[in-house]
Amino acid sequence: MKSTLILIFSFVIQLAFGQNNQSFTERLKALEGIEFESIKSFDTVHQTFKISIEQAIDHNNPKSGVFSQKIYLSHFDVNQPVVLVTEGYQARRNYLSEPARLLNANQIIVEHRFFGESAPDSLDWTKLNTFQAASDDHRIVELFKKIYSGKWLSTGISKGGQTTNYFRYYFPDDVCVSMPYVAPMNIEQEDARINLFLRTVGTPECRAKLLDFQRKLLTKEKEILPLFAKYKIDHKIDFPQSNGLVFEFAVLEVPFTFWQWAPFSCESLDEVEDSAEALFHKLVKAGLISMYSGESQAYFLPFFVQAYQEIGYYNFDIDSLKPQLNYVTNSSNGVFLPDSLHLPYLDHKMEKVQHWLANYGNNFVYIYGELDPWISTSPNPDSRTNALKMVLQGGSHATRLKDFTEEEQKRALNLIKKWLNE
Repeated sequence: MKSTLILIFSFVIQLAFGQNNQSFTERLKALEGIEFESIKSFDTVHQTFKISIEQAIDHNNPKSGVFSQKIYLSHFDVNQPVVLVTEGYQARRNYLSEPARLLNANQIIVEHRFFGESAPDSLDWTKLNTFQAASDDHRIVELFKKIYSGKWLSTGISKGGQTTNYFRYYFPDDVCVSMPYVAPMNIEQEDARINLFLRTVGTPECRAKLLDFQRKLLTKEKEILPLFAKYKIDHKIDFPQSNGLVFEFAVLEVPFTFWQWAPFSCESLDEVEDSAEALFHKLVKAGLISMYSGESQAYFLPFFVQAYQEIGYYNFDIDSLKPQLNYVTNSSNGVFLPDSLHLPYLDHKMEKVQHWLANYGNNFVYIYGELDPWISTSPNPDSRTNALKMVLQGGSHATRLKDFTEEEQKRALNLIKKWLNE
């Protein structure tokens, strides 16, 4: 009996020793349903890989077919934490996120299903929803927990932050901490809270200047449209909708984009001449024309399907500008979604997520900018949760933890480390 126990103990030790001495690439090869290649790293510490992982198109019915989802892995140490970056769109490149840098962590970036290289050959748009995307992330976490023994943190920015929230809602125990940045949580197909926010954000003087800028643009519309047509030709840009419709939507978009990104200052509007050329140039410089190009609309098509099927978006408050509009009769951004892709809206789904985040969303650090319109639909954690919501005074959609005071950064980081160590 004693000799048998010794043999068993010796076998276990040898097995563990063998696993510990496996190269990391050998461990990757042992994972089911993945293909990978080494890629150039952004530092001297991490090994980096581009990985293709097989995912079910419908996680409720795995036999319905599969697709390949792209992820990027930055490997540091199997015993260190792992940061899961849930992208909301394409994952165009590998990079190291703020949480991964702060925690000296490993990192996995997940390209969202139906975007970029992660789209099935046949697009069943009903499978582009929050549950299916969260199930993609769940499978990735389960798979890589076979390699990594450290704790997990999920993070994402904007729509990627939304994806972080949905993932935690469906699979609350997959990660220890969630850190969404500037993430909207809309509860209507076109959430009215956004327009209410735009009526009061900033100063009355700045809001008045923005409205005056919009009115000047619309007043000069007949002179601007030929400039618009020339701009299309000069820059070889295609617009699926008419010039007039695109121009007027660009004008309506001015306040949202201004408060989201601050592409120009309120003071700079005083310097713009009232000529059609100067006004149109200002609109172009703010990126408010190119965002409606055919290329841009094709890139964001999966997002618009999601927005109008489940996760919500916004429309425009046109009361002050309606008399000057000649092409826009419906202020819904849904005009940029083909009629065939207007799927039934999943009513009340997002309200359930909001309720869960507010009442049960523990170990969250939310990051927002005070002036970013998306803060208007952000979660407001109940005092019974241990979530931390940080709002940067004067901050935009570009707000990150590094933008806060050193004391605030330290508080957040200490809290995250505490949760990871519990």
